[in-house]
Amino acid sequence: MKFFKLFTPFKIGQISVSNRIVMPAINLNMASDGYITQKLIDFYVERAKGGAGMLIVGGCYVDLYAKGHPMMISIDSDDYLPTLTQLTDAVHGARDDVKICAQMYHGGAYTLPLVIGKAPIAPSAVYSKFSKATPREMTLEDIKTEQQAFVDAGMRAKKAGFDAVEVCANAGYLMTQFISPKTNKRTDQYGGDLEDRLRFPIETLELMKSKLDDTPLGYRISGDDFVPDSNTYKEKAVIAKELSKYLDYLNVTGGWHETKTPQTTMDVPEGCYSYLAENIKKNVSIPVFSSNRINTPELAEQILMAGKADAICMGRTLIADPYLPKKAQRGELRDIMNCIGCNQGCFDAIFNMQSVACLRNARAGKEAKTQLNPLETKKKVMIIGAGPAGLEAARIAAMRGHEVHLFEKDDKIGGLLNIIWIPPGRNEFRRMIENYTYWIQKYGISVHLQQNITIDKVKEFNPDVVFVATGSTPIKPSIPGIERENVFWANDVFSGDAPIGKNNVIIGGGATGIELAIYIAKYGALNVDAFNFLTLYKALEPEVALKMMQEGRNKVTVLEQLLKLGSALGKTTKWVLLDKCDYLGVKLLTSVKVTEIGENYVSFVDANDKEQQINNVDYVYHATGVKSNDSLFKEINALKIPVEKLGDAKKPQTVMEAISRGYNLGNRI
Repeated sequence: MKFFKLFTPFKIGQISVSNRIVMPAINLNMASDGYITQKLIDFYVERAKGGAGMLIVGGCYVDLYAKGHPMMISIDSDDYLPTLTQLTDAVHGARDDVKICAQMYHGGAYTLPLVIGKAPIAPSAVYSKFSKATPREMTLEDIKTEQQAFVDAGMRAKKAGFDAVEVCANAGYLMTQFISPKTNKRTDQYGGDLEDRLRFPIETLELMKSKLDDTPLGYRISGDDFVPDSNTYKEKAVIAKELSKYLDYLNVTGGWHETKTPQTTMDVPEGCYSYLAENIKKNVSIPVFSSNRINTPELAEQILMAGKADAICMGRTLIADPYLPKKAQRGELRDIMNCIGCNQGCFDAIFNMQSVACLRNARAGKEAKTQLNPLETKKKVMIIGAGPAGLEAARIAAMRGHEVHLFEKDDKIGGLLNIIWIPPGRNEFRRMIENYTYWIQKYGISVHLQQNITIDKVKEFNPDVVFVATGSTPIKPSIPGIERENVFWANDVFSGDAPIGKNNVIIGGGATGIELAIYIAKYGALNVDAFNFLTLYKALEPEVALKMMQEGRNKVTVLEQLLKLGSALGKTTKWVLLDKCDYLGVKLLTSVKVTEIGENYVSFVDANDKEQQINNVDYVYHATGVKSNDSLFKEINALKIPVEKLGDAKKPQTVMEAISRGYNLGNRI
């Protein structure tokens, strides 16, 4: 594919950016007491080497009231200048044409009282669902103080060698809180109509611009707040036009943290929010960046060619593959390690106060410690099981030069990846299979399919080292009736080995149970292509077709023994899936104990210790966990052949954990 726009330079203010790939600010939780760490420097140096045009670092909190997380970067005093300067020097040293920008952050009402030790401040004392606190209304003195904090922080960024400065004003943070009628209830000159609600950000930007001289000033803006009673994309066009008078670029993203419209999860169609940037670009004359789920250079090029934006933000995409820009420019598109929008290592980790990692990229956040080790002795490596752990171990071992043989009992690679991409909104896991299929060919990995490996076959193969990645087996709960013919393992539905009825019961409300509930509820619904075809040719009225596409068709009840559902789901994904269940009419019951599965009923004791029964049940599915399948490991270990367990064969774990161990073991031998 040819790129006509993506790798052309563009200007923001007085500086030129070498290409149109921008890494937006993502709080990596890698700072220590506000100071830049070597770990954080290593992270951005790797992305600089990878070829992005500009890296935006942050958020950097401008004072204590602004501080959102304990491990955020601080820029609120000159004490932080030495490590900030180390970062910019290292990034510029890694590649002389890369630009680095510091994002100025203020959480306002989103600031957690536990983090700053006192009540947060905001335009008005409106309770925040995000911080679970009511902030103190800012006085006029507070307003002047916080405006000056932005100015001082911007000056420090310039002094530390940053090429540009950006104000964080998206996601419901302080600037947005002033502009939104939902959170700004003031009756003085900083509240009321839109002109007065814009006064705080405009005054702040005007002050910053007057002090920054030729240093470009950008603004990260929500293209639509996506919350009731706040600003929509219509108002945002007007807001952006007014603010653009004081700016050198606008960085457009999606809505607030508490929006009920998913912004970053895997089920958000790629590039679907590019209309937000386009809406603003039509109303301003400065460069506009587009964000949210733009995961491939091909899609980025399409958005640029369509005139929707002037540059493309790739955040999680560059966590997954820092070298995406260089690979794309060289035409090595199949070599790109695609982000799949799972959020497990990035946003979920951040919300759990952990440093950023990545399901796809085991090196993310550990760049210095995970460089590929040089090959000392070439070995014959036998990997039993072609699930994610086995595939990653094979990739890394082969990249280093080992002779790698991958054995798989099924007729295709992928293991559980072939199952987990099936539920609605989880299809991007399929990309992993596509990636590994290519790498198997590229690195000359020998694949042996439909092989049931026994200890005798291991002896016959005579490997130097063995990795056992034989996965797991389902745990069948001890319930009377569990052996009935109408009872199946949850994964058998996804593989097509179990039927689906009109009235279904799922035992187990973890990740698999919830995803299965959505799959069954929507099974047989009109798909998007059929909807487009039938409505285009007026075969169906749009409202009828929409109902046929979105409604729940089958009855589903989920019975969970624990108090809460989705125990293994990340914070950014769980609420989306549970909302879908609610929309589709899935009945979710917690704190229950299933007592019997009958021919066409399921009996259980509910949370109030009352006997209940679901009648006219067609099928029952159990999603009650798995256990390691490691018997082969024990036999191989007795032969004194070097052997290691990977993935679920070691212990039931997430795909991210499996891939991390696969990388580490592939790099160790």
